[in-house]
Amino acid sequence: MYITFNEVIERYPMLKTWVGNSPMLNNEIAYAEYELNGRLATHFSVPFSGAHYTIKDICIDLVYYRTLMIKDPAKAKEIKDAVIGRIEGLKSGTELIYTGSGTTIERSGAKAGEIYSTMGTYHPTFSMLDADNACSEIDQDRLDEEENERD
Repeated sequence: MYITFNEVIERYPMLKTWVGNSPMLNNEIAYAEYELNGRLATHFSVPFSGAHYTIKDICIDLVYYRTLMIKDPAKAKEIKDAVIGRIEGLKSGTELIYTGSGTTIERSGAKAGEIYSTMGTYHPTFSMLDADNACSEIDQDRLDEEENERD
C-alpha cells in the first residue's frame, strides 16, 4: 500500500539479518500500514491515494518498532512513543502530510464518535431473525410519523 520491503531494509538493514527472507517482514509492513490507517482514520480519509513521504516515513518506523518489540522491548517503546507522537502531531495539525508535488493533505475534520442515526427512539429494524419476528418489524410509531409528515 505505502511501503516496500526494500524501503524498510534500506533504512534499517539489520532487519534483514533478524528476519532473513521470511514473509514476517512483509506481514509487519501490512500490519504497520493498517495500524497507521487506523490511527489516522479519525482525522483523514484513509487509505491515502498515494504513498506520501510523511506516510512512508512513519510506516517504515512502525515496521521497525513492531519488529524490535521481539529483540529489545525497552528500545521498541522509545521508538513507539516517537512514532505515536508524530501521528498525534498529524492529527492535531502540528505536523503535516506533504505530497510529492509539495502540497499538503487537509485533515477531514471527521472525528470518530457516535454514529448518527435518524431513528431517534424507535427500535432498529435490522435483524438476523425471521421476518415475522417482532425485532424485525419496523416500529409502528416510526411508520405513523412518516405518514403524518406526508400529509
